[in-house]
Amino acid sequence: MILTKRTKRKHVIFTQEQWELVCRRANRLRMKPATYLRNMSLHKEWKIIPADEFCLPLKIINHIGTDINMIIKVAESTNPEHLEKLRELRKRFEEYRNNFIRYYSQLMNRG
Repeated sequence: MILTKRTKRKHVIFTQEQWELVCRRANRLRMKPATYLRNMSLHKEWKIIPADEFCLPLKIINHIGTDINMIIKVAESTNPEHLEKLRELRKRFEEYRNNFIRYYSQLMNRG
């Protein structure tokens, strides 16, 4: 017996209709049927989430960061007394943004 990474092998029998359903779902996810079946058997639930739902919040957060930077540039030339508070705000915002990106990247890479 040859030992490979996957030493357990299971044989599953499908009806023709079931196999066609598996193939359709695998094609929709751009996967091979075997990969699809392995992933479905190992995970309780799969959620298909459109990329727009991930991109929109990040886009909004980036716009906020751009706005903060523009406010700081104006404050540098017109009202330097609040500059330190604005820089602290930008620092806290960057921490929040990094946490958000870390959380969403974990969410996207779950599987």
